[in-house]
Amino acid sequence: MTSTRSSAVVTGAGSGIGRAIAVALGRRGHSLLLIGRHRALLEESLAEAGGGGRVAVVDVRDPEAVRSAIAQAKANGLSPPIAIPAAGVARVGPFEELSDDDLRESVETNLLGALHLYRAVLPAARASEGHLFAILSAAALRVFPSWTAYCASKWALRGAFEALREELKGSGVRLTAIYPGATATPLWDQVPGPWDRSAMIAPEEIAKAVVWALDSEVSVPEIHLQPPGGDL
Repeated sequence: MTSTRSSAVVTGAGSGIGRAIAVALGRRGHSLLLIGRHRALLEESLAEAGGGGRVAVVDVRDPEAVRSAIAQAKANGLSPPIAIPAAGVARVGPFEELSDDDLRESVETNLLGALHLYRAVLPAARASEGHLFAILSAAALRVFPSWTAYCASKWALRGAFEALREELKGSGVRLTAIYPGATATPLWDQVPGPWDRSAMIAPEEIAKAVVWALDSEVSVPEIHLQPPGGDL
């Protein structure tokens, strides 16, 4: 089982699910590398988590920037074998109205951003029997009208993660895919229409799932979570 004192890297750590996970891990003794695009928000997350670790202002769509952040952390004594890519965007609207940038940003953030992180962290994960997470979605299992770009990115990440699971068999690295339903995060600020966030999953519940998977004596391949009243 991965030590509760192993260091962890969390992307999208300035808000939402990423912040909730960072806070939960920091408060139980993990040193943290928090990655995101806004230093002030990352610093707030690190302080709330207990202050152990460092932050890096990085756009996860840039593979060299992700590699550099991991390398700099390692040079400062922080080489995390636990990776939780929680950065994500939702560009929602009729397919014909989505711009080229909408499509590109969805895939580059939600899919490639996670893959860039896994690749940068794998040497440490292999060396320390680490743990990789995928923060997926009900939209990685079902399709929704006007969510074409988001569904494409999450279905693709699901496939890539499962292929990576096969590749890492026998390595000691554990992989856990988390499939949350609608979760009350700032992501919904980007989504047209009225949404009752009080009926959604709290981000802290996703963090609890991460902690449970880390602490489990057995491998936890998947965790599925729904809002209290069922899917919205």
